[in-house]
Amino acid sequence: MNRRSFLRASACASAAVIAGAAPAFAADADIEITPSATGPEISPHLYGQFIEHLGGVIYDGIWVGRDSKIPNIDGIRKQFVDDMKRIAVPNFRWPGGCFADGYHWHDGTGDPAKRPRTYNYWQASIPPGFDHTETNRFGIHEFMRLCRLTGAEPYLAANMASGSPREFHDWVLYCNAPTGTASMAAERAANGDPEPFAVRWWGVGNESWGCGGDMTPQEYSTLYRRFVTQFPAYPPKPYLVAVGPRGHAKDLDLGWTNSLFESMQGHRSPIDGLSVHYYTDFRNSPEKVTSFDARGWFDVLREGLRTESVIEQHWAILSKYDAAHHTKLIVDEWGVWYHTGEEIAPNYILSQPLTLRDALHTAITFDIFNRHPDKIAMANVAQTVNCIHSLFLAKEDRFVRTPVYSVFEMYRPHMYAQQASMHIRCDELKVPSRSGSTTIPGLSGSASIKDKTLTATLTNPSLDSSITTRLRLTSGNLLEGRGQVLTHEDMTARNTFDHPEAIKILPLSVNIRSNAAEVTLPPRSVAALELRIT
Repeated sequence: MNRRSFLRASACASAAVIAGAAPAFAADADIEITPSATGPEISPHLYGQFIEHLGGVIYDGIWVGRDSKIPNIDGIRKQFVDDMKRIAVPNFRWPGGCFADGYHWHDGTGDPAKRPRTYNYWQASIPPGFDHTETNRFGIHEFMRLCRLTGAEPYLAANMASGSPREFHDWVLYCNAPTGTASMAAERAANGDPEPFAVRWWGVGNESWGCGGDMTPQEYSTLYRRFVTQFPAYPPKPYLVAVGPRGHAKDLDLGWTNSLFESMQGHRSPIDGLSVHYYTDFRNSPEKVTSFDARGWFDVLREGLRTESVIEQHWAILSKYDAAHHTKLIVDEWGVWYHTGEEIAPNYILSQPLTLRDALHTAITFDIFNRHPDKIAMANVAQTVNCIHSLFLAKEDRFVRTPVYSVFEMYRPHMYAQQASMHIRCDELKVPSRSGSTTIPGLSGSASIKDKTLTATLTNPSLDSSITTRLRLTSGNLLEGRGQVLTHEDMTARNTFDHPEAIKILPLSVNIRSNAAEVTLPPRSVAALELRIT
């Protein structure tokens, strides 16, 4: 690829570029990091998950049943639990998604053998000959069991389209009321959980502009106030998330956010978080999941970079109505969404066999989140297993981690760390695109510090050029460093049931010299550096 030098404040640099003449040393990129113990914390909730009753996500992906020969813990796939613990999963958003607005939580309680079979929103998308009737074998108690096993916080989505405020409030009581108070608490105890679930995160509806009710922002705001005004006051204090925009719309759906908050003026109902959905959306393109050329590689990454603009522009609208910034953004659905046709099984709709390209997209997205921890309270990849941008594929007794999982593992040190400003001088890439040639940043990244350890994550999107990088601090000293890298010689490489480690994390050499860290990033790579500093 041809490269040309540039200076810009963009996704290539976290906030601004380094001013002045080019460095004298032979490096393709110069990175300056400002460590700060007072920078905003990178919340672990930015690395959250989303699971829905869709295709093979819940049933077979997570829930195999208590009588299954597949190793399980009370019906939950054991390998899934172990791998979620390994990356310190912070939360699960459940039960949807579009499924949530047709889901009545009480159907998933009581004796599993006596729970009703109900309609699933996704039935209409299942190929003929397959049944997707909801068995309700995986309900609120099973979900809370999953959260406890993995250490995740629950994030529940209320049914606004076919439910009622009373049904929502009863669910809150069932989850949070102490035994001996409301009757719902006694029912919860009778069903096996005497202690409250202590649910803090509550999504008030889902995609109410679409499958969640086909509403206008004004209609939604009226219903939102009805749902939250009488919210039961049991601990913990709720974090109420309102339905926000479809960020992948051509206009970023800025009108939804503006109209929603305009219609909330003069009302006292709180909005703690605004749900933003942003898909790198290739559903209506010929782009395939597993076979593509250089144009497809760069188009997907370039579209992923738009996440930063979505965050900044919706944050600017919030600033008009909420100068104190009480309301934060909740990016609770994100990922690459390709055209159908490559599912691992016909009835496992939306299951995508992800490649190295999707791993780099994940890293670029995380670096954007890490650069805006003051704006985002939570983010949830869509979805964890057997779906669009999944960490795993599972079918019966077969289970494999996708390359996306490895990125979650590499970025784990950012959790609970303080953001460190990263300034990059690099070259821009001139790349092919289906709409003609274009340019993208030649290097993207983010940095954080925790306990005298600096974590820097970097992505080299080039298909054929390595980047020799020199990283230095504005203050303090670099003592030692080590690195990890995720890459492959084939841009379409992926992990399969038969070859589960075709792509895996490898060590990366880091050289500390003259108080700088020097590292060579291979093409098509994600790197994570761990640097000990004074």
